[in-house]
Amino acid sequence: MSNVKLLLDVSSSLDDVIFNFVVNLLPDELLSNAHVRPALARLLGLRCGPRVQIRKGIFYEDHRRLVIGTNVFLNRQAYLDAGGGITIGHNVRFGPQVMLVTGSHEIGDPAMRTGQLNAKPIVIGDGCWVGARAFIGPGVTIGEGSIISAGAVVQRSMPANFLIAGNPARPVSPL
Repeated sequence: MSNVKLLLDVSSSLDDVIFNFVVNLLPDELLSNAHVRPALARLLGLRCGPRVQIRKGIFYEDHRRLVIGTNVFLNRQAYLDAGGGITIGHNVRFGPQVMLVTGSHEIGDPAMRTGQLNAKPIVIGDGCWVGARAFIGPGVTIGEGSIISAGAVVQRSMPANFLIAGNPARPVSPL
């Protein structure tokens, strides 16, 4: 049975390698970002709505567990680890180098501190703006209409219609 699991893991990893290569191969210009790259991504299994723009240089892990709404802009060099599932609502904008990471590890014993992997879904509500280099961790839901400031480290769920900032991130002011 472990050979079958290994084969499935290799197949899934290869699927992500091919996806990342093909989707990031095109030049970074309006036609590619707004039309060709999203169409290629859909052909390769990404679930995303119409009017999605995808910049070059985004890393996708488990892209088949990523769901993107309508009229979304994914900026360059984002890191989207969708092992636990990621749902991005409608009318969402990402700054460059945003990281969404659904996995974390339990603390292991002294011989190896990296313990069991735990993956939890991330949900970004409709109308959100996620600033450059923001980090959103496992199990986090961002309420609709919120702004995540540049460089914020979001480790817990946040309310709708708030400016979220800091490390650790917290709601700063209502919008």
